[in-house]
Amino acid sequence: MLDSYLLEYFNAVAEEGTTLKASEKLNVSQPSVTKAIQKLEYELGIDLFDRRPNKIVLNENGRIISEYIKDAISIDKRIREKAKELKRKSLTIHVEMTAPGPTFKYPDFFYFEKDNNPQALEIKDEKKCINDVISGIADIAFINSKIQIEGIYCEKIMDEKLYVYLPKNHFLSKKSEGVTFEELDGQSFLIAKDLGPWDKIVETHLKKSKFFRQEQENLSEIVSASSIPGFATNISLKFRNEPNRVVIPIISEDTTITFYAICKKDKLHILRKIQK
Repeated sequence: MLDSYLLEYFNAVAEEGTTLKASEKLNVSQPSVTKAIQKLEYELGIDLFDRRPNKIVLNENGRIISEYIKDAISIDKRIREKAKELKRKSLTIHVEMTAPGPTFKYPDFFYFEKDNNPQALEIKDEKKCINDVISGIADIAFINSKIQIEGIYCEKIMDEKLYVYLPKNHFLSKKSEGVTFEELDGQSFLIAKDLGPWDKIVETHLKKSKFFRQEQENLSEIVSASSIPGFATNISLKFRNEPNRVVIPIISEDTTITFYAICKKDKLHILRKIQK
């Protein structure tokens, strides 16, 4: 069976025409894309592209296979969506949040005792989080605005502050008093996927930078082995233990996000369970 990421990488290269542009679209390194295409061709036993200077184009095999790959990607997406729907219905507690910060705030519930707390966790934008609590789709949501809606309980839980997480040999690592976004702009960064409002903040202030997004559970291991800068927050720092890194404040008014917990009043006991 072909790995689904191989199909996604193939599709990106076919659409973009170069592995460089495909890697930028996928937010991964160019060598990762090149290796994925080579692996796909090896597993299928045929060449799918004609290599030209500064360009890679589908050959006849690739054009035929492309239609099947598009169908496979579509089927894979539908399967995942259906599985997510079934999981949501079967699990006890459905939690939504705009960014992963609350999972670090309440690690016992979300990590250490996860097996004892059946849950469905999704990252969504604030409007969807609010609507899902009101409609009953979500039991609890963590958002970034204080709201006043009849029948909905709202409680501030924390302020999360952003720091840059630099290798000790980085040229800015000695600036313990702090660095500005202007000084950081143009650097490449390792960053977790689905960071909600944090994505908007770093992309707004670091327009010249490139972001290599990783799954949250793999990020710490990748950061430990890499010399690429990253980010951390006052909430996530206690789970970071990379001795080759230093934490530097970012001098900006746009580095703090406030989180509020919301739920229907008859589900307040679930919030208390999470906070216990």
